[in-house]
Amino acid sequence: MKFTTRVLLILTLLLPTLVCAQGKIDSAERRLSTVVIDAGHGGKDPGCTWGKHTEKELNLKVALLLGGMIEDAYNDVTVIYTRSDDRFVELHTRGDIANKANADLFISIHTDAVGNNEAHGSSTYIMGNDKSEKNLAVAQRENSVIVMEGDYEEKYEGYDPSSAESFIIFSLMQYAYSEQSMVFAEMIQKHYKLNTPIVDRGARQGPYLVLWRTAMPAVLTEMGFMTHKGDRDYLHSEVGQKQIAKALFDAFSEYRTRCNAKAEQSGIAKPTEVVQTAAPAPKQEVKPAPTPKQESKPAVKQSSAPMCYVQICTLSKKSDPNDRKFGKWAGKIVQKQTSSGKWRCLIPASSTEEARAIKAEAEKSFAGAYIVKE
Repeated sequence: MKFTTRVLLILTLLLPTLVCAQGKIDSAERRLSTVVIDAGHGGKDPGCTWGKHTEKELNLKVALLLGGMIEDAYNDVTVIYTRSDDRFVELHTRGDIANKANADLFISIHTDAVGNNEAHGSSTYIMGNDKSEKNLAVAQRENSVIVMEGDYEEKYEGYDPSSAESFIIFSLMQYAYSEQSMVFAEMIQKHYKLNTPIVDRGARQGPYLVLWRTAMPAVLTEMGFMTHKGDRDYLHSEVGQKQIAKALFDAFSEYRTRCNAKAEQSGIAKPTEVVQTAAPAPKQEVKPAPTPKQESKPAVKQSSAPMCYVQICTLSKKSDPNDRKFGKWAGKIVQKQTSSGKWRCLIPASSTEEARAIKAEAEKSFAGAYIVKE
């Protein structure tokens, strides 16, 4: 796909106007309740390697450490992983997972590599058009994985890694969230400096496809250089991984506090959800006159919510919970409306153990299914 200079100019002028207001309303004034953690690479895509060390393994270790810290510290925050094991996930799918979850923040974790073994330090990127040859080279390396996906020109709407026009167009896609994204990126770099010996290379812009379609503040952080001995030894040590995860956690905590404070100032509390359930099972039926035994029970026990749910998808419109598209879960679906008007489709579970079993089964039909704790 070729873009003329005139088209680029029109998009550059109009796109910020069209999307900026939505970004401010939908993200800047919302409480932070859902974060998506993306461990870069995976499966057949190892990322950069050095001897027995692979980027995909390091990224996953830090991602799981970070997610665990957030889950332990904040009961009101849902953590979603684009991958929790060694599997290949296409770049556009990673963003789609975040969008379907109506997430408030997207963190993609990576490790850098260059031909110059002297380059070292950490950096964090937001979606943008940085003309620096070094930064573009990093973005091209991270984006090159799309050739493993097949039909990538169609999936990424004509993206050409060698085309300057492609970089410009894709850098505009996340304009609405650029301010919040840069705030968080700078927090990450600050806490890297406070928590680790890794050199601070700063917060920057770069045209990363994994950030392309994320409808929320999003960053890609490069923890250090696999190609630098000092960085490599530190990143592959248990101490280094814990310190890096702690730095990311501290940045997340600071950003969460900022978001929640703004939401409070704006008078926006945690979104009230409208619940629609499928027809209740016979034991929950409330239409017939209750027996004396039922009357003696507190009403609250008959309507008590399950401990957690498994979310399988998000729809733009409310759907019949008995619809066949839900497969074996038809008749068991609970739908909850978000503050943005979308409908989350969930399967109720009475315990975390049951939710895990449901999730494992649901993933066969609904990729990206995840557990939502109440």
